[in-house]
Amino acid sequence: RKNTMKKYIKTCNSDIIISTRDIFDCWLGSYAPKNTLKIGWEHNHFHGNYKYAKKLCRYASKLDYFVLVSNELIDYLVLVSKQLQAFYSKELINSNCKCVYIPNIIDKVPKYPSHLNRKRLVSVGRLSEEKGFLDLLKVYHGLTALYPEWKLDIIGDGAEREKLEDYIKENKLTKNVTLHGFRNKDYIDEILHSSSIYLMTSFTESFGIVLIEAMSHGIPCIAFDSAEGARELIQDGENGFLVKNRNKDEYIRKIVELIEKQDLRDKMGKNASASVQPFTGEEVIKLWHEILKG
Repeated sequence: RKNTMKKYIKTCNSDIIISTRDIFDCWLGSYAPKNTLKIGWEHNHFHGNYKYAKKLCRYASKLDYFVLVSNELIDYLVLVSKQLQAFYSKELINSNCKCVYIPNIIDKVPKYPSHLNRKRLVSVGRLSEEKGFLDLLKVYHGLTALYPEWKLDIIGDGAEREKLEDYIKENKLTKNVTLHGFRNKDYIDEILHSSSIYLMTSFTESFGIVLIEAMSHGIPCIAFDSAEGARELIQDGENGFLVKNRNKDEYIRKIVELIEKQDLRDKMGKNASASVQPFTGEEVIKLWHEILKG
């Protein structure tokens, strides 16, 4: 497989080749024809793994462009927020590779926003450990003592499903929580449109495309600030809330604040709708055109 990829890259007569994996960046930089525009498109966040980041930079140094879909960096050495593009640009300063930030695109913006008047909470994602859905259920369990009439929809499937089902049964939440499993885009849009608050509990998140989708429906979002993608998209107190230090009690308080204040939900929902403009096809395509012109 490795030799097949190398051979293909060497003989490919395309004007532009885009790689979406770190090892492909390495082969693209080493074997692509001289006049080919070589682009590495990095979808992963290195999440404090500086060894991995250094490897990426070593591979990207022979490319023309290194494209990032996220631009939020928590520097775990000094615990401050920085721009990811600035970090990689500094690492690549002695190469000819330009580092640029081009976010992911949202497929469509709904014609009308959610009314935010239904007692429904929603979360979408792969049911894997890093997405923190068990923490979400713990947060929701704490909320039900105050507002049992508010229901929770979780859309997605994965390795953690059985563990989540066990927690739901053990804590008598079967009438409150619905695990919808994997669903198509239209189904997800329908659930989002009938929801009032979006909840994210990911430990890490390269780029929160589900947050943009929720915001496109005019839904305020709450997330732990450990997820870099959430820090990039949520302006705390404006279009949602960011909760520090994975503090579950504080997370519950933020949900309660949005439940009890319809006017705040409406205000944040409008701000959320406005937040998605930079991620529409019209805007993102302009950024791609800039680098594809060479």
